[in-house]
Amino acid sequence: MNRSNSIQSNMNTTDHTISKSPSLDSFLNIVETISIDFEGDGNLGILFNKVDDNMVVVGIKKYTVANEYYDLKIGMIVNRVNKYKYKDFIYENFMKLIGLLWNENQEITIEFIKPNCNNNEIYKFLKNIDCEKHFDLFENLGAKNKTDLSYIEDNDLINIDINDKKKILSNIKKVESEVFEFDD
Repeated sequence: MNRSNSIQSNMNTTDHTISKSPSLDSFLNIVETISIDFEGDGNLGILFNKVDDNMVVVGIKKYTVANEYYDLKIGMIVNRVNKYKYKDFIYENFMKLIGLLWNENQEITIEFIKPNCNNNEIYKFLKNIDCEKHFDLFENLGAKNKTDLSYIEDNDLINIDINDKKKILSNIKKVESEVFEFDD
């Protein structure tokens, strides 16, 4: 009878990885980020506030470095500054870090998470009429909900394609009648 020689093997030396395909939920929760390299003299000019454990842009001061950057929007969430992640700090210390980095170099790179617009009334209104590409304009005009649409005037939409402009204005009139309808 022949005896077989067994070779001792160590199963722990081989790395095994299991991957799973993404579910529908993971596609719906895609996080879009944008990095902005701020550089200039003077005040950075970004107003932050702590909202639900996030550092959120709540304002941009006029005549400051930040005011010159078109991509910066109110509502953006800070993800990291230079190489530092916000989640590794408490809000107050991260504010101090931003101040120190800016004052030292007069330049800073901030990575922001763009806010999810799907729950915004204005975004939904524009998406329903296939005009969501104009959301930034409405945001810059200060429109935050359907009642704000009543303040949008023809002159506010001067740089919008004439067909989109007509569609938006006619739908604003429909929304106004819905918003200001009172029950007897």
